[in-house]
Parts: sequence; structure tokens; C-alpha cells
Amino acid sequence: MSSRRLLRALLAVASAGATSMVVPVASAENAELASRFTLGVLPDTQFYSRYATPETGDLFQKRYGSRPYETQTAWLVENSDDLNMPFVTHLGDVVDQPNIPGEWAVADEAMKVLEEAGLNYSILPGNHDLYSDTPESEYSTTFPVSRAQQNETFQERFEKLDAESEYHIFEAEGQKFLVLALGWRAPQEALDWAQSVIDKHPDLPVILTSHEILNIDGDGEVFLSEDYGQHLWDDFISHNDQIFLTIGGHHHGAGHLVMQNDYGHDVINVLQDYQMAYQGGNGLLGLIQFDLTNGKVDMTALSPWVSRKPQETLNQFDHVLLEGADSWSVDMDFAHRFADFAPHFAAGEADDPDYAARAREIVTKGYQEPQIDPGQLPQNDQDYPVVEGTVAHWRPGQVTADGKKLGDGEAVPEGAVIPDVSGNGNDMKRAPLSTRGSVGAQLEDVTASSDKHELSSDTGSLVWANKNENDKGLSWFETAADAAANSETFEDGYTFETFVKISDDFDGDNHWMGAIAREGERGDVVEGIDEGQEPPAVLAVSSLRELQWSAVATSGDTAGTSNWSHEVPKDEWLHVAIVNNPETNTVEMFVNGAPILRDVIDSRGLASADAPWLMGAAMWDGDPTNPWNGAIGETRITHGALPKEKWLSARVHEDAQPQPGVSSHLSSQSSSSLLSSGSSGSSN
Repeated sequence: MSSRRLLRALLAVASAGATSMVVPVASAENAELASRFTLGVLPDTQFYSRYATPETGDLFQKRYGSRPYETQTAWLVENSDDLNMPFVTHLGDVVDQPNIPGEWAVADEAMKVLEEAGLNYSILPGNHDLYSDTPESEYSTTFPVSRAQQNETFQERFEKLDAESEYHIFEAEGQKFLVLALGWRAPQEALDWAQSVIDKHPDLPVILTSHEILNIDGDGEVFLSEDYGQHLWDDFISHNDQIFLTIGGHHHGAGHLVMQNDYGHDVINVLQDYQMAYQGGNGLLGLIQFDLTNGKVDMTALSPWVSRKPQETLNQFDHVLLEGADSWSVDMDFAHRFADFAPHFAAGEADDPDYAARAREIVTKGYQEPQIDPGQLPQNDQDYPVVEGTVAHWRPGQVTADGKKLGDGEAVPEGAVIPDVSGNGNDMKRAPLSTRGSVGAQLEDVTASSDKHELSSDTGSLVWANKNENDKGLSWFETAADAAANSETFEDGYTFETFVKISDDFDGDNHWMGAIAREGERGDVVEGIDEGQEPPAVLAVSSLRELQWSAVATSGDTAGTSNWSHEVPKDEWLHVAIVNNPETNTVEMFVNGAPILRDVIDSRGLASADAPWLMGAAMWDGDPTNPWNGAIGETRITHGALPKEKWLSARVHEDAQPQPGVSSHLSSQSSSSLLSSGSSGSSN
């Protein structure tokens, strides 16, 4: 047995203990035999590298007993023979912070799995892999030419700093293919080199990989990126007929776009980037099948890491396979497509099964879909755990004006009150429309609603109609200047909870919005802090639809830190919990009970500028800004790190009714809403 096959056998044995029940998929053996092979695709791995380091608490290993990057490369090695996979491509952003040696060490070990098994691969730098004007970079040090030469397919590298590019030639089904891997926004001299490569091999079909080619909008539509992809198409791809497939990442999401080049021939352009998915990508990778007999290119998006997570850790954000825009099929008559430059191109012997179906069988073998506990519906508006140490518990569903509870759809007048039901007197009132920053605001910008998260025992919520910060003035609620909650610093830790829904018309291109903030400026709390105009604490939604908890601690890292979620869906209620544990000095975020990836280490307490709490906007330079667009439900902050059974989503009444099935906010989240929509920004 060869050393390569022996290593794969050992890896297969090591992974044989994967979890549970088989998910039915189409059988590879039922497909008609054809000439087929596959190509492995590793999209942006930046967060896999970052959060597997000691500096970040090695969160993957700590939570799941494995790391996604290593699991991806090990799976590709284990199954490359079974999937007839001669080659793997990496799309760049190998790491997140290029000046952190530990991240490069993680990437080094993960890619070494391919090398030790003899599975050839290309790699290229993304924008997150570059950081200096020094004579060499960590990318070129970790992945030098000498390392690339370990691949039997390697031919040559263009070695300009920060634009390192390389090309490979691999053989499959009796035919040769050229892979051209272009470095970050390859400059003209790199494109000149790339052109010389194609000119030296005028009869080879070319697969071009680059970190950035396609972008994606909020509706999941993909298009050439204005910053680079359009230029690359116009000046290079379109007039090189040999390029029939391009693959890129950088912009968060997945999809494909078939375009005609200058010769009237199809070019399949692929976007695949899952860094904003749950757990920084959740181990998702691409498998592209080339069916030379039937003339098809098939993409399958799958996660070998999800299939190996401990069963008890799985939740509604875990998907072993993605469908829709993520997995697709495109017709391409290869012999006809390549006729002008490779007239002798022909399919190999028709003796291969459907490798896409086989990959699905492999990744789902022994896997059991998570059985999501949807929780129990509240029996009444008091069916929640009352917690000693509660500082404030605001219930927007019980908003009143002149002592009268507002009805569904009623506009909320100035001075309307969101009650603090903790008994501590921290009520919030709607700020007058004449207040700073509110010019242009209307009463009907905020309305009462009976809509709420089904696990909230409040009777409703408040809805803000702002489209973006430039459309209207701001409308917000705030505590009184002398409210007791204003000065609390929570040095014994805290648990902050809220229920929020992002409006379906949220526009990420024009909006960064705040839900709840602590007023004042963090620069008044900590001297010399960066961006001192920021508030001491704020729950916000970024233009990429990430939930952000940004706060200044009272001890530990007081420079201002942020928890970031994965990309969350629009028009669906979310329960958000932020837990500061004083014993570990950590701040963890949970979305619908699932732990997010980018948490905070070395942080305790919540600094105060002795200013009010605010709902419906963020703060900047002492004034409200970035208005909320959507709904906000009940919100509570308590002393101490609360376990889940004490959260507002938990029940206390024994006669509370189980939900009649997995609740809609858990079951209706498709891969497209969680992974591929609303993200038109660059990699962050």
C-alpha cells in the first residue's frame, strides 16, 4: 500500500466514530456510469485559522473537540480516491489577522494534511493575508515556492510581494487542465505573467481562481464586483477563450453566473464564501464535479465538520448539506466548448459513478439531523424566570401613553412609556421629536405591535420603520437622567437579553443600525481609547447583518471589545443573549440559544458614563445615530452570568404548552437566508 493510501486509511479509521443516523440521499451507484472527476474547493478559511489559536481560546476544540480547517483537509484526503479528485483549490484569506503567527501555524498544519497525502493543491493570498510593506510577508514565508513545489502539478509562481500567483497542470480522465491562481487583485504585471502562462499552453482548458471575482446583493443575486471582478473580466477573462471556469470568494455568500466571453462561449463564474455563516463557515466547502460524458458541471456545498460535531452540540444553524444557490448544475458540452483551442478533447472511459451523489452519501453516513427542542410557549405574560439581581426588564409590548396601553398598529406618541417591570423604576420614554438628531422624524415611525418572538412572554413589541439613517430622523426611547440603571457597572458579571427582528427591507448597502445602547462616550470612561466617540455599550447590526455587542469593560481588556455573530436572517425573530462570566472573564453571545464564534476574552463588567440607556438607535459623539429598522421585544439586563434555564426564553409554569412542532424561527431558516443573502460588503 502506498504511503498516500495508508494515510487515508488511517484517517478513515480515526473518523469512523462519527455521530448517529443516516440522512437519505440519492445513491451514486444508481446513476449511469460516465467519465467524471471532481475538484475540491476551500473557501475563505480566515476564521478557522483565527479561532483555533490559544489567543482566542481555541474555541473550536474547546466546544466541539475538533477544528474545521483540519477536518476539511482530512476529509478531502480521505475521500479523494473515492471521488476521483486530482486537485484542490484554496480561494484565499487563509488567515484573518496576518500579523498573528498562531493563525499561520493553524493554516500550516491544515494544509500539511494535503501535502503529506500527496493531494495536489493551489493556494493564493486574499486581502486578509497581507499586511505590510516589508520585503516578505507571512504568506510568502508560510507558503513559499519551495512548498508549492511539493505538488506534482506545480509549474511556476509569480513572486511579487502581496500578489503572489501560481499555476498548476493536473490530469483527469485522460485530459490536462491548467489552474491559474491569481493573487489578491492581481496588478497588470501579474496579469501579463498570467497571459504568458496561457500563451505557453494554448491547447489547455483553464480554471481561474482569484480571491475576488463576483459580488452578491441582498437578494442573493451575483454579479462581477465593481472593485476588481469587472476589470478582471474585461481585461483578461473575456478574451481568453481557454478560461471556462472561474472561482472566487471574498464577498459573503454563494452562487454562480454564466457569462459569454468575446467568442460567444460560456464561462461559469462561481462565488463561494461562508465566513459569515455560523461558526465562521461551519466547515463548509465546495465539491465541483465535471461530467465529461453528459456535459455537466455540478457544485455540491457540504460540511464534513458538521457531520463530525458531537450530536449534543448541533442546533438549527448546523447544515451538513446546502441546497439552492449553494449547490447547482450547469450544462457544458466540453468537447464543443473547447473545440477552438483543443479540437482533440474527448471524454474518458465511461466508468465513473455520480461522485456528487457519492459525496453526499459519504458526508451524511452516520449523521443524525439535530432534533431541535423548540422550547415551550409561554402560558401567560408572567411565564418567565424572575431573577434576583435584575436591574431592568423593559417590555415594549406593554407600552403605554397617558396610562393607556397602545393597541396593535397604533403610533407611539412622544412621552410614551416602555415599563420596567423589574420594579426598579428604570422606565423608558419616547424622546420628543424636537430632541437632538430627530429632525424629520414622525410619530408613525414607531408603532405598537402584537407581533413577538414566540418564546417571549411579553404581549408584543415595538416596530421602527426607518429605512436607513438618511431617510428620516431618529426615534428612540431612553431612561430618565437619574435612573438607577444608568450607573450600574456589573462587576459581578451580567446577562443582557433581547428579542429583535430585522426588517425585511433592511438595506445593508446603506445601513448600520443600533437596537439598544448605553448613552455617553466611551472616551469619557477610558482615557486614550480608540474611537472614543462610541458609546460604552451597544447592540448593533452591521451592514453585513451581523449582530454586534460592542462594550467597554470595567476590568480586563477595557479598550473596547466586540462580540460578532454570523450573518443573521431578516424578517425572523431572534433571541439574543450576552453573558459576561466573571469567573472566566469572558463575554459570550448566543443567538436563538446557539453560541456564536467571535466572543471576547479578558473582559469583566460594563463601564458606565452615568448616562441613560437608549432603545431604537446607537450613539456616536454623544448623540443618537443609526436608527433601528425592525422590531424590538422585551429586553432585560441582570447581574451575574445566567444559565439558559434562567433566560427569558425559558418557562416557569408547569402547564406551559410545548410548541406543536419546531418553531418557525428555527425551521424556516434556509441556507440562502443564513448564508447567502444580504451580503454585498467585502470580507471583514
